[in-house]
Amino acid sequence: MPIAKRVYRLLERRQKQAFVLILCIMAVSAGLTQFTPKAIGFLTDDILRQDGLAFGSILPVLLAILLVTVANELLKIGRRVMVKDVATKTEKKARGLVIASLLQAPLAFFKENMTGNIHGRLNRCLEGTVKLEKLLFMDFAPAVFNSVAAVVVILATLPAGLALPMLLVVPIGIAIVARQIATQRGIRVELLETKAAMDGSVVELLNGIEVIRILDSAALEGKRFEGKSEFLRKKEMRHHLQMAKYDCLKFLNQALFSVLMIDISVWLAARQVISAGDVLTAYLCFNQLLKPLEELHRILDELSESLVLAEDFFRMAEISRDFSYLPPALPAAAAGAAGSALEARGLEFSYGADKPVLRGLTFTVGQGEFVGIAGPSGCGKSSLIKAICKLEACQGEIFIDGKDLRAYSRSELAETIALVPQNPFLIAGTLRENICYGLKRQPADQEVRQALAKARLLEFVDSLPGGLNAPVAEGGANLSGGQKQRVAIARVFLRRPKILILDEATSALDNTAERAVQAAIEELVRGRGMTVISIAHRLTTLQNADRILVMDGGRIVQCGGYGELIAEAGIFQDMYYGRLK
Repeated sequence: MPIAKRVYRLLERRQKQAFVLILCIMAVSAGLTQFTPKAIGFLTDDILRQDGLAFGSILPVLLAILLVTVANELLKIGRRVMVKDVATKTEKKARGLVIASLLQAPLAFFKENMTGNIHGRLNRCLEGTVKLEKLLFMDFAPAVFNSVAAVVVILATLPAGLALPMLLVVPIGIAIVARQIATQRGIRVELLETKAAMDGSVVELLNGIEVIRILDSAALEGKRFEGKSEFLRKKEMRHHLQMAKYDCLKFLNQALFSVLMIDISVWLAARQVISAGDVLTAYLCFNQLLKPLEELHRILDELSESLVLAEDFFRMAEISRDFSYLPPALPAAAAGAAGSALEARGLEFSYGADKPVLRGLTFTVGQGEFVGIAGPSGCGKSSLIKAICKLEACQGEIFIDGKDLRAYSRSELAETIALVPQNPFLIAGTLRENICYGLKRQPADQEVRQALAKARLLEFVDSLPGGLNAPVAEGGANLSGGQKQRVAIARVFLRRPKILILDEATSALDNTAERAVQAAIEELVRGRGMTVISIAHRLTTLQNADRILVMDGGRIVQCGGYGELIAEAGIFQDMYYGRLK
């Protein structure tokens, strides 16, 4: 079981030692479990041999049975607690491994898999991996130990000629279970995949709840989902029918051997080959052998499913890392132009062989320069920003502060470049946590308030109960679009990067707020020499830019100042007068 070995390797040294102790406890417990059948057999023979047996004479045996039973139960409780402790620690470590893997996965992975699907897979594979441990040490291993102990007692109690045929119930039962698992494993995988797809559909519906309501398509979506649910139900019913068939075969196997064991052992006792107490002991031990066999199909079936889920866990935990998290490549000693903050040379990028987005793009942005980027939708603006931020790999060269982008680690790049997107990322937490998000230091309250003032958000924060400690809902659902953008801009004033990229970062602000925030950003350019690259659909945002690069079809087709480009026939003029979107 290579997957079980890989799960075992997740354990720390102390956890592995705990499992050795757990195995020892199970061995002792299995031996104690057989004490009661032997004691009952002994009492039965003693009663039959003696007339008028006094209760006092059997009291020590009864007390021994009680003490052994209690001690055995305490051992089982201790074993369960130890297994749970190891399992919870494994779950914690496994969850951390998968989250770390997902956070560093290539962006293509998230384009190819629905968010709900990933979330559903994550929960199920973690549950299955932890369940694998629990099944092995709370169900499967105890069943094996108890079965071995029961077999030993049966062989010691009954003649080999009777015991060995009776023990055929075990291989026959295991053969039925093996066949059951072999035929049903594929169905279990299909059910897991179908449920994961339905998780994706649910998240998709919830994300589009406003559109669904506006279009009054709730009934349509309900019908679509009902169809998927019925497809899943039919699959599950086919599985349940097969399970019922195999359950029937296992019952017949156990019932047949139980009757044969009773019949033959009573026949032997009548001929005084064995005692009446031996008959009772053998029957009780045989029942102890059947109990784990009855559960074996469930245990092995769930083990099979858990192995499938554990395989998926390791697939998710071992997703190849995004290129930007790989050790920095150190190309030949090429360097950017002197005094440049950003230089691009011959950038080529496409989302497919027939979908070129950037075509030989070349430009330079000087230190402390405010450069705007404009162009119609689909011209390559966002792809260019992703290339600069090392979110997408492209051909050509990019130099940041004269250093090749490929030589930057993700950590170094985060200290150098800040991006304020159109839809900022906010976490469920406090305003302070969101404003300071990503900082490696803990700023003082006064510094945070100054950043809020520059982002024109201080008055709003002071009006909230709790101020900086006021709660922010998931995704900033309790904030307006403009407030979310100002939180993201406040982060910039705290971070103070060398290069600031604004991607429609003030699109949700009114004209007054936008002018105030823009003035504060321009102050950073003048006072601290920060380089600003601003993508704007609202062209007035760029009126104070030193230069504006106009893109179309993945190329720069115009370059100049705001007034100059308005006066010049071309795309920028068409956009300014509303002739082009």
